[in-house]
Amino acid sequence: MKKIFKFFVMVFALTSGNLFSQQFASTGIEVNFGINSINPVATLNNVTTYMESDDFNSLGISAGLYQVNTNGSDSTTHSIAFYYSDTEELQKAYDVSLTSPAVATLLMNSAKNGTTNTNESTYINTREKITPEDVAKNTTFYIWRIKTADVPRYLKDWDKLISEIENNGTAADSYGLKVTFAGGIKDEDLFVWAGYESQKQMMDQLAIFNASQSSVDFNRKISSYTETVSTEIWSQINLWNGEAYTE
Repeated sequence: MKKIFKFFVMVFALTSGNLFSQQFASTGIEVNFGINSINPVATLNNVTTYMESDDFNSLGISAGLYQVNTNGSDSTTHSIAFYYSDTEELQKAYDVSLTSPAVATLLMNSAKNGTTNTNESTYINTREKITPEDVAKNTTFYIWRIKTADVPRYLKDWDKLISEIENNGTAADSYGLKVTFAGGIKDEDLFVWAGYESQKQMMDQLAIFNASQSSVDFNRKISSYTETVSTEIWSQINLWNGEAYTE
């Protein structure tokens, strides 16, 4: 029943919104694997081996490895994100994974290195502003996981916020909003992100945004029906085939 509800939410989301929130990349679906790594170097080497394999390159998609700093008791240390333009690409990846030696090696080495999965989630892109230049330079991301009783209402309030901060120059370089279709480590309904070139730029710009009247008004409006269940900082370790994200 929850998936049926979210299907209708996504239809609404994809057919509504303003000028600023409709600048989509080609990527429509994100499948995200949260992991707990006790050996980050081994994790990077293992993931890199897979990303350089013929099996991965045959998919024609982007993928990223991120270090995750999260609040609360979440044990996730890293995130592996795969970005698909549509369900056909997602189905192809699933089919390839069933017989892929590279996937088998990735999983085997992960087990040997003591890496464990903490969560698996699928998100549908509904709002996004990003350019190829942003993909290349934005390596620090601030994440809000949102639980809301009224997704359509949140989207309308979010669109109004985006219009205001684009007009007054306090918007991040890139940003987006995704609906949780399956999973969700904190049972979130929405996955909201903003991208920056560095930790310093992120801290400076978030301080300005949080102090703005637009932010104050937005938080006041959504407080009666929305809860931020987690905030996180993702630091990009590597991005593979990044040009495919906006092609």
